[in-house]
Amino acid sequence: MKQLLLSMMAFVTIASFNACADSNAGQDPVPAKEFSENVQNFGRTVPVTMEKENGKYRVNFIITAQNFEIRDSQENQEYISMIREAVKNETPIHVFLKANTLEIVKVDQPTDEDIRYFKSLLTKETGTETQKAVSVIPNQATLTSLFNQIKNQSCGTSTASSPCITFRYAVDGCYARAHKMRQILLNAGYDCEKQFVYGNLRASTGTCCVSWGYHVAILVSFRNASGVVEKRIIDPSLFTSGPVTDTAWRNACVNTSCGSASASSYANTAGTVYYRSPSGSLLYDNNYVNTNCVLTTFASLSGCSPSPAPSVSSCGF
Repeated sequence: MKQLLLSMMAFVTIASFNACADSNAGQDPVPAKEFSENVQNFGRTVPVTMEKENGKYRVNFIITAQNFEIRDSQENQEYISMIREAVKNETPIHVFLKANTLEIVKVDQPTDEDIRYFKSLLTKETGTETQKAVSVIPNQATLTSLFNQIKNQSCGTSTASSPCITFRYAVDGCYARAHKMRQILLNAGYDCEKQFVYGNLRASTGTCCVSWGYHVAILVSFRNASGVVEKRIIDPSLFTSGPVTDTAWRNACVNTSCGSASASSYANTAGTVYYRSPSGSLLYDNNYVNTNCVLTTFASLSGCSPSPAPSVSSCGF
């Protein structure tokens, strides 16, 4: 499969929020005005996980870290079957949500063109870049300096450039934050890996709790005072004081003080990877077009509101 580049991605995974479906399948038709106020068109996208929890199914889609849900009811059985099949085959579906929520209320089958398109995007291969960088940071002092450079690009700080990094809005966008952090490292002459953790995740930002289907941050290697190479996670959305071990970072992603939480798996990838599905399929954003667009969309937001996050349909994917 050919290398995936963002220039291929004119298709919008998350479509503009327009009403066009009945949220009460099998019941009397809903008047057009009521219908348009209660259903949003999420668009065509690929579901990657589906887990039953407390009379509902938790569903996750490519790119977005937010948890979606569909009620385990008789009227939803056809939709649940369609989602389950799409997860199994890693194929798209057309999703409709209850307005201003993450509840799935209708699912349509994709077209053959949709299937071909998404199959062309998801690849098991690693993207390549021409930019060369050192993979091991030479010492603790340099690591600390790089962390501060990254943290100083946080939205809401006087030192941030445009687009700023949305560490203060953890609801979604970790994929864009991680890719922008890597770009800062590359500009300083260093590279990194990324670590993805998956599951029913909950984390505290210090002021509020967020829930995710996955989370990602950069994983850097550095040489300690004894000359031994160690690895640390940089993620100021959860840890503002400095880099932490990947174990500490994963533990922060299953903070049970925020509710029931568990991690099902984790994986390290090359820094080039923009998104990794739980099954190992990959997406890339070598030109940072999607990265910068997502960060710009979330730049003015902070805390855990709004939730769900605003649409990033104009950014692609």
